[in-house]
Amino acid sequence: MPGLISSLVNSNGALRVHSKSLEITGKNLANINNRGYSKQRVDVGDRGSIETGIATESMGVEALELRQNRDVLLDKGVMREYTAMSGMEAAKKVLENAQTALGQFLDRTKDSSSIQNAPSSNGGGISDVLSDFFNAWESFSVKPNDVGVKQLLIEKADILSEKINLTDQRLSEVQTNVDDQIDSDLIDVNGILNTIAEQNAAIAKAENGRPNSAVDLRDQRQAKLEELSKYFKVTFENKSDSNGQITVNVSDKNGNKVLLVDGTNVNGSLSVQNSEKFLFNGTELNLTEGVLVGQLDARNNDVQKARVQVANLSTQLVSSINGAYSVTGKTFFAATPATGKLIDIDSSLTVASLKATSTANAGANELALAIAELANNKFATPANTIDGTFSAFYNSTVSQLAQKLSTTDVQLEDQKLSEQMARSTRDEFSGVSQDEEMTDMMKFQRSFQATARHINVIDDLLDLVVNRLGKF
Repeated sequence: MPGLISSLVNSNGALRVHSKSLEITGKNLANINNRGYSKQRVDVGDRGSIETGIATESMGVEALELRQNRDVLLDKGVMREYTAMSGMEAAKKVLENAQTALGQFLDRTKDSSSIQNAPSSNGGGISDVLSDFFNAWESFSVKPNDVGVKQLLIEKADILSEKINLTDQRLSEVQTNVDDQIDSDLIDVNGILNTIAEQNAAIAKAENGRPNSAVDLRDQRQAKLEELSKYFKVTFENKSDSNGQITVNVSDKNGNKVLLVDGTNVNGSLSVQNSEKFLFNGTELNLTEGVLVGQLDARNNDVQKARVQVANLSTQLVSSINGAYSVTGKTFFAATPATGKLIDIDSSLTVASLKATSTANAGANELALAIAELANNKFATPANTIDGTFSAFYNSTVSQLAQKLSTTDVQLEDQKLSEQMARSTRDEFSGVSQDEEMTDMMKFQRSFQATARHINVIDDLLDLVVNRLGKF
């Protein structure tokens, strides 16, 4: 009897183990497409043994704990590659918007000097209207007294002014949009930090006396850490004697560690100052890579450089043409353009007042010819604000932005491969394999059936001993 009863107890424990293993296998299969989920396993152990007088016998098996296949080094590798990839993607979007604002792009299907108008560009880019403007001066030199030619020249000058001002305005809007996006991202970042602190508290409560048992909560926290790593490079460490809590860290500009999250506490909030630097409770951070860094770098370096070059082009146009036209005692472009504009036609300029000569000879055209020739003049810094001709200088602006976009695009494709490899390596360890889980399911099912059959045999034996043995 004691032997049958103990066998029944042992088999009942084994049945619970197989049942739990089947449950976890089903849970794994349900999360096969959940990339934030790490597969789980039931750790099975011996309940101990007893001395029966005949031999030392096992007391059966039991489910000791629920274990997840998660490796900190693999998780940090994924976060590192994801941060770099996300930063390049963010920078690429800003550069694409800036290229659209310029209205022209570098066509690599032709040759390295082929500048094409963007599909959305209305009336072409600055290069086109520059050519039209100087061609109008050429026509004016041929027909200096033609009212229609004069009117056309003023219209071309107005179009050029509008195009330059509009390009600068669009580049400014790109920068403003980046600022708005960063503000929105910072709200998300601070929300994630608070969520991680709350998850730390939940894990500490769940794992009090049961280390590493809150597997689902740990998966959720890791997902939030990876979401945070999208915005900037971040590290995390286990907090000692804290029931599974972690700290989330970055470095300040001096290389010192700054705790963003310390267990259940968020030590402040992340902010941006003057679109130049990121602060955490007044401490300037040294954020590297990620969406926030990628956007800010593209805004302050590439987009701002394009704006400066457009402004330099405008300054050179005004100074060169006004310098030549000043022999008439007037200016062609306004010395001080209206607020928010880089260039503007002088308000006193009319068809009647427009002159092709500084002499009294109405048919002379030396002034118009001199200004038309400025199109081919090669300027040089520092005496001037640009290098090369007007068109060549602007084309170099377009080319520089296009080259940066192309380089970023190539680097992004390489980084995507690195990120995919890091995730694939982790998936091999932590991810759910359908074949593996189906095999385990069949194994646990057969084990469950075998144990149940064993229990039926013991039940029959007990029935024989208890109910029928005394009848013989």
